[in-house]
Amino acid sequence: MSAQIKVQKQGHTAVLTMSNPPANTWTEQTLISLTDIINELNGDKNIFALVITGEGEKFFSAGADLNVFASGDKGVAAQMSQVFGTAFEALSNFRGVSIAAINGFAMGGGLEVALHLGYYSQH
Repeated sequence: MSAQIKVQKQGHTAVLTMSNPPANTWTEQTLISLTDIINELNGDKNIFALVITGEGEKFFSAGADLNVFASGDKGVAAQMSQVFGTAFEALSNFRGVSIAAINGFAMGGGLEVALHLGYYSQH
């Protein structure tokens, strides 16, 4: 799993907190970890609900970490698109109730993550 995604199980609910300050951005590894976590939670018959939120108060998630694209390599962009798609598919296929607890800005891929879940605003 990833140190940048904190997982807490509270009763029948799994709370995933994106922890990649300052903007809770996604990298290839965190997206792969998210997919793995969701697949694992789907296998846990005691988990009925999933909540994803961002650490801190300013950002839910600003989307992809733009440093990943700094080289201008189109192959990197294609790979990120693929892992985002796989993560979105895993989120969409979660068998229970899913909620995006949006606690700040949700931009780019961060907004897309939220759109693949239900929506709950903490403001």
